[in-house]
Amino acid sequence: MANHSVTLRVTPFVRIDCKFWLTDNGWNGSCDRLSITVQAGNFEHARSQMDMALGKYIESLVCEAQPSSTGQAA
Repeated sequence: MANHSVTLRVTPFVRIDCKFWLTDNGWNGSCDRLSITVQAGNFEHARSQMDMALGKYIESLVCEAQPSSTGQAA
């Protein structure tokens, strides 16, 4: 019987503390450790924006860590 591979997207759980506060213009959020800030009209949208910003930041770290395909051959 032949082996078959399956590709699945895995979403890791990483606890990152963020602060959210209400202002006259809506909700602000910040992640001090990663210098990320968001602003939205309501709390749910601010939290969603923070989720997306953190995801993009982590993806950028993963892409930077991958070896370049244009590297020199040994």
